[in-house]
Amino acid sequence: MAFLSTVENEQQFPPHPIFARSHQEHVGCWVSIDGRIDGSLQTLMESLDPVGMTSRMMHILAAPARTASLETMRAHRACARSILTLRVLVQNRRKDKTPILVFASQSQVLSLPSSTAAVQRGAGQHEYNGIATFNLDNAPRVAIGVARDPWYKVPRLSIRQFNNVELVNDAPLRTQIKDASDGIVLLNTGDFVVFHLQFRVGDGETISTDWQALSALEAIFVPWLPWDGVEQPTSLSSTLPTVQSRAPADVTPALGRLLRAGIDQSAVKDYFSDLMELGEEAYIESHFGPGRANIVGRMDAIMNTMVMEMIGDISRAGNIRALIQRISDAGLESLFDKFVVRN
Repeated sequence: MAFLSTVENEQQFPPHPIFARSHQEHVGCWVSIDGRIDGSLQTLMESLDPVGMTSRMMHILAAPARTASLETMRAHRACARSILTLRVLVQNRRKDKTPILVFASQSQVLSLPSSTAAVQRGAGQHEYNGIATFNLDNAPRVAIGVARDPWYKVPRLSIRQFNNVELVNDAPLRTQIKDASDGIVLLNTGDFVVFHLQFRVGDGETISTDWQALSALEAIFVPWLPWDGVEQPTSLSSTLPTVQSRAPADVTPALGRLLRAGIDQSAVKDYFSDLMELGEEAYIESHFGPGRANIVGRMDAIMNTMVMEMIGDISRAGNIRALIQRISDAGLESLFDKFVVRN
């Protein structure tokens, strides 16, 4: 199953701990994480689907496009640990049998007042992260939309499961999936869907781990609306409320709804206590079992090797000073240090 929130066998922790949950007008939402097993945030270089990582890296670092890709990496700091991956389950529990549409790509996360500045540093460009800065309860806030991929120009999301069926990349789309790229899904009463949603919350420094990112957030908001089956789902996106434009609680809601699920900071602290207090190795062992740290090392080694080849080619072509500056801007200082030592 694509959403496992209970402890099984001899596990100390569930695969997908619940960090937020909510119900609104008989629509339910549960939120977990789905990042790296070492607790680090992901990068824009990485793929949502691990199976597609090799083809993605080949596309990004293919020889004819390497210079342009390096510029994209620089502009978006694509190698910084900045991407928080959330696993979100939404279910239609309406007793009036009204179908609903869920719009995953329009989801947002909201910063805590004390973390607004740090989150804003990580979110970066407004165009690709849907940043909205505003005041709420006389405090500055940042609302961040689902990150957009700078190479493929699409929201960084995927639909992982519909009801009890896990969805794979090559499978035909179900009729309930109205737009896979934007995550628009039809749910009849009893139906549920599981999304992967990525938000650029970290900056690779102040916020570089899942627990730091979650600790900086107040809530996630998922838009939905009752559907009469007449209007085209893709045409309804403009009717959806946002965090920065939602109506007051005492006002009758418009067509679109905004389901808010507050982050349970106690649950975050309990789940990540080993990482916070004992370090990465202890966290991986207690949450995923002995030996899993080797997997992290192999994944990092593959990415490092491919990026190192790109750096080597550009370096041999000359203009080493410009290369150093670009590497620094792209957040690849550690990789460049390895390159200098080895060569």
